[in-house]
Amino acid sequence: MRVLVLRPDDAGKRTAARLVARGHEAISSPVMETMATNAQAPAGAFDALIATSAQAFGFIGADTLTPFLRLPLMCVGARTAQAAREAGFGDIASEAPDAASLATRIARQKSARSLLYLAGHDRKPDLEKALAAADIVITPWVVYEARALPALREDAILSLRAGRLDAVLHFSRRSAAIFCACIAQAALEDEARALLHVAISADAAAALQQLAPARVRIAAAPDEAHMLDQLG
Repeated sequence: MRVLVLRPDDAGKRTAARLVARGHEAISSPVMETMATNAQAPAGAFDALIATSAQAFGFIGADTLTPFLRLPLMCVGARTAQAAREAGFGDIASEAPDAASLATRIARQKSARSLLYLAGHDRKPDLEKALAAADIVITPWVVYEARALPALREDAILSLRAGRLDAVLHFSRRSAAIFCACIAQAALEDEARALLHVAISADAAAALQQLAPARVRIAAAPDEAHMLDQLG
């Protein structure tokens, strides 16, 4: 299948390589670009750090991060844990499969009551709400942000117009919504509706309602491997 990949370039390259390994062809057209905010670290005493994305560690300078390396880190996903180790963290106190599981694990602990969250600007509030409900103080340190790009790349537009695409992958609700906006701007709604749309979650798929594609599949689990399984 010829699959449109909407992820930012670094992540998109990894996804493209996995698609090729499965016998597909990847066409990359990021709808967002990720960049550092250069925000200063919040002041205060923290019991631990939390991170939900490996991206967080790529946007903090080593000198800025050094004072926090002594703290235990609690994170979501193996890639995030690996990025933390590469950044110098030796104590990965907890590695959970998703944010809900991480919140549950943290709430059960008695030692970590004040947490510093290495976060992105656009994020779901669920983790912070769950921890606040457990009387845990969580301080976000917004270290990166993803900005919407104004249009799809020319090769992606040309491929859509010529009917040379079969499917598109949606890794978040926001990126799916930006994709729909780009499609409307390019007047390619009919071409996009004809594609197989694979979403990482029902939440991501919900952003496609305005486009109303005929074929939408949702990954059995919210990760890339299960998304690619939906391609057949």
